[in-house]
Amino acid sequence: MIEIRSMTFDDVLGVATVVRAAGDQLARRAGREPRSRTDEQREKFLIGLRRFVELDPGGTWVAAEGDSVVGMVAAIRRDSFWGLSMLFVDPEQQNRGLGRALLDAGLVSSAGAEIRMILSSADPRALRRYSRAGLDIHPTVQARGTIDPRAIPDNLSGRTGNANDLDLVASVDARLRGSRAEDVGYLLGGGASLQIIDRGAARGYAVHGDKRLMMLGATDDATAAVLLWRFLAEAGEAEIWGLIARQNWAVKVALAARLEVAAAGALFLAGREDPPGPWLPSGWYF
Repeated sequence: MIEIRSMTFDDVLGVATVVRAAGDQLARRAGREPRSRTDEQREKFLIGLRRFVELDPGGTWVAAEGDSVVGMVAAIRRDSFWGLSMLFVDPEQQNRGLGRALLDAGLVSSAGAEIRMILSSADPRALRRYSRAGLDIHPTVQARGTIDPRAIPDNLSGRTGNANDLDLVASVDARLRGSRAEDVGYLLGGGASLQIIDRGAARGYAVHGDKRLMMLGATDDATAAVLLWRFLAEAGEAEIWGLIARQNWAVKVALAARLEVAAAGALFLAGREDPPGPWLPSGWYF
């Protein structure tokens, strides 16, 4: 018998194993070799899973067969915002309805939310599942590769930020999907970097680490583009996900930096017609 129950701290190692197996399967289906993780990255991942258990217990569930974890879902709730951060099923247990059951469990914490979001892979089963959950689909592209240093503009405005800038983060996000300051603070505590622009009406921030853009929010597209360039100038190589048509400013920057842009999955949305434009989501915290 497989039971759907709340995730506990004791489940974290089993959950990490399921996520790794399902992620490797997705990479191979996309024609890529699975990425190896350093010991530091693995530990950060485990810490992140424990944070879901502690901070978002209503949206964090496992499918368990006895003592073995065979599936998981984690969803965040931040005031009136709900986002599905992860949903993975062990490849050997797929096509048994576990994905649907886990999604139903994760959706419980979305009750009363004004905005709901899900970032999906291109897996047809995931696209079907999330569409049937009542969210509208926005196809996305991703950008990845090595940045051409000759493309980086000179004299980029802005500065390196720190935890003292979380009030700016909250202020900028208030116009977007709601404050991400608490999650930004957590990422900074784990070693992420922060880029800031605070120049009159032009304000914004970008969080990045391990060559990945984790979050970005700004008052306007031009400010957002400068923040993206500041990230690329430091990264050397980069991965940026979840770019919909409304974020064409980011696609233009990625192409100018000579990154490879390709179709990849979708953003599902309910509660507003379109996602905010000068904004890029985090895989876990949107």
